[in-house]
Amino acid sequence: MEPSALPPETLEGWYALHQLYTVDRRALRSLAPNTARDLRCTTADTLRAITHDEGEGWSAVVSLTGSTADVLFMHFRPTLDEVRDVQRCLDRLPVMDFLRPAMYFLSVTELGLYQLAAHGNDDPQHEARIRAERESPHTLRRLYPTPPADMPYVSFYPMSKRRDAAQNWYTLPLPERSKLMHSHGLTGRRYAGRVMQIITGAIGLDRWEWGVTLFAKDPVDFKKLVTEMRFDEASAKYAEFGDFYVGRLIEPDAWAEETLAG
Repeated sequence: MEPSALPPETLEGWYALHQLYTVDRRALRSLAPNTARDLRCTTADTLRAITHDEGEGWSAVVSLTGSTADVLFMHFRPTLDEVRDVQRCLDRLPVMDFLRPAMYFLSVTELGLYQLAAHGNDDPQHEARIRAERESPHTLRRLYPTPPADMPYVSFYPMSKRRDAAQNWYTLPLPERSKLMHSHGLTGRRYAGRVMQIITGAIGLDRWEWGVTLFAKDPVDFKKLVTEMRFDEASAKYAEFGDFYVGRLIEPDAWAEETLAG
């Protein structure tokens, strides 16, 4: 493979599944009161068990605002099989008769090691550098993230890199991509403490290539961060974005009560 076509080294961690649904409120309003109450109870009980699971990984419920979907269920697990198990557990719930899929996004937490490009293709310390990166606290936080307790607002969106004839990310030399991504990363670091981000890779898993999940104390910081990133070259020339889904973390009982009451 020619040096210009080399992909960056990446490290992967937990698998992630973002499930977005709209709520069929008309169908919910047709339920008898006792049936609706039972539906709320079974939904809350199952979601509570999933979101408070003591195993590795975690799940969360996000009540969406102003989006083409009403709710986002997020799941992070060590293996694809465990993600499948969570998905099947939800699929068996009676509430799924009243939820319409808007989007599923399967991916895996990812850290791109673009900085290694500075050491060249024949770096004798290449494997040692990768081991050091994998063991660093920064990498562990990126690959095995935990939702921040003080950042209740969430923004999720998928994205890809352009492959147009005049703007093809994948034909840029690796050192040039490394330089662009370094500048892109500096923008994100300026929001440390205000926005936490989880980057997941989806090449080979989804039509989109990456997923970005942001957490913030103040949702206006989503706008400010994404606006700044739109102006750096990596985004301005080479990024394509999907729909944005914005909302707030919510406990399963509260979501079931406010959403399934009809």
